[in-house]
Amino acid sequence: MRRPALSVCAATALVLLAGACVGDSEETGPSSPLDEAEAGERVEKHITDAVGVLPGEVELEDVGNGLVSASCETDPLITVSRSYWLRGLPEEDIEQNVDLLVGHWEGGGFAVTGDLRPDDVFVAVENEEDGFTMTVAASVQGSLSIDASSPCIDPNGTD
Repeated sequence: MRRPALSVCAATALVLLAGACVGDSEETGPSSPLDEAEAGERVEKHITDAVGVLPGEVELEDVGNGLVSASCETDPLITVSRSYWLRGLPEEDIEQNVDLLVGHWEGGGFAVTGDLRPDDVFVAVENEEDGFTMTVAASVQGSLSIDASSPCIDPNGTD
């Protein structure tokens, strides 16, 4: 049975949002001092840094929603996320490219929080310093997607 590519993106988005917004129930404040714009810049930087380790010319194609802000469990906190398709990578190199990304993340302060390989190409990581999360996943058509999400923040920041 074939699974639609969209289900991989939807699952990835759910993992990102759940990871970014779930925490100690006693904690009601933002997990980061960043404001919405700063969180968006950090999301883009994490993605750009990760994609920079991939070979060749990789094109980032927006999955469709651009930079997305979503509510966390504690109002008015939000999380900011972004998803891209990675275009220009050969399908036969998916495993090697995922390994490159995971190596980059592990060497850059991220901890792997989920890895469904070899059954499914899906890896989730969290930055141990800033709490941002990232995932890489493959669609059934053989395209990789990359996502990044902020922890819960106050849209206006706390600085």
